[in-house]
Amino acid sequence: MSKDHEYIKELFDSDGISAPESLSEESMLAMLNAAEEKQTVEQPEAESGKSFEPARKKARPSLRKWMTVAAVAVIAVFGIGGLREIMTAPPDTSAVGGELYTFKSETEIKNLIKSMEPETVFKRFSLDMGSPEETLEYESSDAATGEMAVSNPMTAKSAGSADHSETYLQVDAVDEADIVKTDGKYIYYVTDSREVVILSAKDGKTKKLSTIGSSGIENYISDIYVKGDKLITVGTIYKDDSDESSSGIVVYDISDRSKPKELYDFSQSGDILSSRMVGDYVYLVTNDYVHRGGRPVPVCGSINELKSLEATEICCVPDPKMSSYIVLSAVDTASGEKGRSATKAIFGASSEIYCNDHNLYVTSSDWSDEGESVNTRIVRAGLDGLKVKFNATTKVRGYIDNQFSMDERDGYFRIATTSQRAGMDVNNMYVLDSKLKEAGKVTGFARNESIKAVRFIGDKAYVITYEAIDPLFIIDLADPANPRIEGEVKIDGFSTLLVPVSKDRLLGIGHATGDNGYGGEYDSGLKLALFDISNPSEPKVLDSKEFKDMSSIAQYDHHALMVNSGAGYYAIPYEVWNYDSVEEEEVMTEDEPVETIDEGFETGVLLFKAGDKISQTDKHKLDGSAINRSVYIGDWLYALDADGNAQSFKPALQDLQY
Repeated sequence: MSKDHEYIKELFDSDGISAPESLSEESMLAMLNAAEEKQTVEQPEAESGKSFEPARKKARPSLRKWMTVAAVAVIAVFGIGGLREIMTAPPDTSAVGGELYTFKSETEIKNLIKSMEPETVFKRFSLDMGSPEETLEYESSDAATGEMAVSNPMTAKSAGSADHSETYLQVDAVDEADIVKTDGKYIYYVTDSREVVILSAKDGKTKKLSTIGSSGIENYISDIYVKGDKLITVGTIYKDDSDESSSGIVVYDISDRSKPKELYDFSQSGDILSSRMVGDYVYLVTNDYVHRGGRPVPVCGSINELKSLEATEICCVPDPKMSSYIVLSAVDTASGEKGRSATKAIFGASSEIYCNDHNLYVTSSDWSDEGESVNTRIVRAGLDGLKVKFNATTKVRGYIDNQFSMDERDGYFRIATTSQRAGMDVNNMYVLDSKLKEAGKVTGFARNESIKAVRFIGDKAYVITYEAIDPLFIIDLADPANPRIEGEVKIDGFSTLLVPVSKDRLLGIGHATGDNGYGGEYDSGLKLALFDISNPSEPKVLDSKEFKDMSSIAQYDHHALMVNSGAGYYAIPYEVWNYDSVEEEEVMTEDEPVETIDEGFETGVLLFKAGDKISQTDKHKLDGSAINRSVYIGDWLYALDADGNAQSFKPALQDLQY
């Protein structure tokens, strides 16, 4: 027996394969003994007048003979290469019933990566074609209208305190990184050169105190958090004397704003998707793409001491379509000069996140094998300080617009998607329970239109779709098993950001549209729309304003919206290309004169109120490069441009005509 076992082991070793523990001599003996015990016939219940004896045990074959026959049979049929494939087969991630699979070893991961090549390429974008049983018509019932529970955003923490503005957030108490922060005394701003400028600000005057990024650790800064006397940068961190980089955070002590002190850095492999901050904990999410022959697992730690993640800290979605990881880390920014952290990863891709104080949801497009339809893969991770764990996954039909397409309330996760059937767009609202199983849905509404904005407020969802007009749908989610569309109203153009004004008012910020003369639409400028939602079954358009040729970062980035709760106004940066003021001049070249256009450019901050109508309070034109953000401190508003310059003014709150 030993000689045969050694012979088989030599076959493995000669081909570079480690024989699995299950084929050790001890393991084989244990399996044969267990099989021998099962060969004993169970004694049936005795019949009247009869007795039974167990059948005789079958003689146990020689272990040497058994192993020789088994090995020769496998090698004869498959060859050594085939034996390698059997021993190194990837885990069957498609047969886990929609649950997450936790890897047992790095070898399993390598095998999975190997099995996915070369299929793990970005697939051609195509919308979902739906299923035969899905109806295009949405259902509505006559159930009693529930009262919408919503607080006045003018008093919400994310809208700003009495003396200074704060980052406009999707979820209260869950901070989002941005390029500007203020604490009422100082302004912290990420310039286009990816440095953080710290300014003191008082009575409209600013003074540059220091810059982060031009010295110390080399860090391409995307955005920042500020928590007390700590500033946390989020971006790309480069290893000393190397081009190697990772995504991560750097924590600075800014108790002396003129001399920020670097405390520590934390990095993880992959490209930054997004991050959130709950209390003192930063949760960082990256997309880490891996390939055969390269690094098989994510790495994390200090940029100069990156370590591979243990295989048991990594799980996998069912039937993954791409060889990539979602890497999620929690970093305790209050843990002294050596930050405590925890990292988990899941095999799969990601595109958007939604986060509250206890759960983080990551979504990605999940393609069919034919590449002709797309679903949204949802992965949930539980958050509790440094305790992070991926714990559930599912898929829903279609694709989402952005993070506002998702929400969680009372243990139910709600998500709005756009899919396609019979060559046209349709839209859906899904409600999932605590296990991410479908509890209810509304499907097939707003045919030939796609979702442009969503906002969840209490038990209601407000959905903007668009093709040539801008319908606002109000969906009642009070009964998770029976969501229903209560009402809708239509308006030209479309909104991309929905802002709760009060329990009866909803503000839309988006695009004005016009006829391009060829049967299509074109973007003609900025549009503000004010909706009356006091009666969900009959919403109304109270007012709308269009600003020709104007655009704003707030049309696609909600962080650019500033809310002054005390004064009761909103502010967004704007740009206008004044084509009516174009001046032509003739420039001589070596060959012939060329006409050039000196385009008139205007930038500034648009301030307005939204009560029973939209009243423009100030269109404040400013000098210099494009304005990226604005903040208020006391009675003063500070506008920050791309070069890091700050301009200040006191808003003029009278109504103006545009």
